Amino acid sequence: MEYKDGYIINPQDFRKGTIYMSPFETNDAFVNKELLSGVYNVDNDPVVEFYERFFSITESATKALELSLNDLQLKPDDEVWIITTSGNKYISSCVTRTIEMFCKWSRQKTEKTAVILVNHEFGFLYEDIAQLKEHNLPIIEDKAYSMYSFYNDDKNNFFGDYIILSMAKMFPMQSGGLLYAKKGIIFQKDLSIKEVEYYKTCFTCYNDEEDYIRSMRLYIFNYIREKMLPLKLLPRFIPKTSEVPGAYLFYAKEGRNIDYPKLKQFMQNNGVECSVFYGEEAFYFPCHQKMTENHVDYIITLIKNFLK
Repeated sequence: MEYKDGYIINPQDFRKGTIYMSPFETNDAFVNKELLSGVYNVDNDPVVEFYERFFSITESATKALELSLNDLQLKPDDEVWIITTSGNKYISSCVTRTIEMFCKWSRQKTEKTAVILVNHEFGFLYEDIAQLKEHNLPIIEDKAYSMYSFYNDDKNNFFGDYIILSMAKMFPMQSGGLLYAKKGIIFQKDLSIKEVEYYKTCFTCYNDEEDYIRSMRLYIFNYIREKMLPLKLLPRFIPKTSEVPGAYLFYAKEGRNIDYPKLKQFMQNNGVECSVFYGEEAFYFPCHQKMTENHVDYIITLIKNFLK
């Protein structure tokens, strides 16, 4: 342990602070429980309306992906063509493991391609999605980190035959996903009535805070950017109109070399959920509405200490 700029660095494990990729904090578990007895009068129909479309409630975005793939009745030799915003080869193992339950996956189109999965990374949208319709294949939009990100400020501009959202990545919740299917509602049949009421109540409450969530995420993003630039650390993505960041990704300006795997270990040892943006010399850490300038200052202090 050591003292640096007002903070204890490398504290004992049971005294770490925690800054998650999700806005969830321990106290939110109690808040969400109390919501069930509050003013949010919801039914137990496992469907919510989101921008004039009806989404079914799932326990997670991963489960929503599983339901989508199952609905497509894929054969074992079929392939899912995975496309990402960055074009980088990085893709979450949660996505690839789920696909492997049904078929194979590829990072390019082949003669076996049966469906296209577009991963809108960390709130930043894949730009050429409209052109993908020319392939005449089903499209799954993975917007787990991108619930409130839209093209050209058009909040009804959905392209996918299936759209996957994550309540747990956008709201202070421990789980929860949403699934839209163009041809009709697909239900997760093993959710209990109590679970449905819980997820629906939380969605109803937190979705009402959309404007606040948008503004705070953008504010925190810009505050991080301001603090990182003097360190010669540049943003990998900058939000366009109607994009809401789900993380802060950065890379080092030419001339500064960083051991990103060691940075990951150091940051996690100090309670910050983060990772290397594998496939590129880049890194990411949280950026969400529950963060304050103090959270950012703590992260910057850690990074400065590591770089020294």
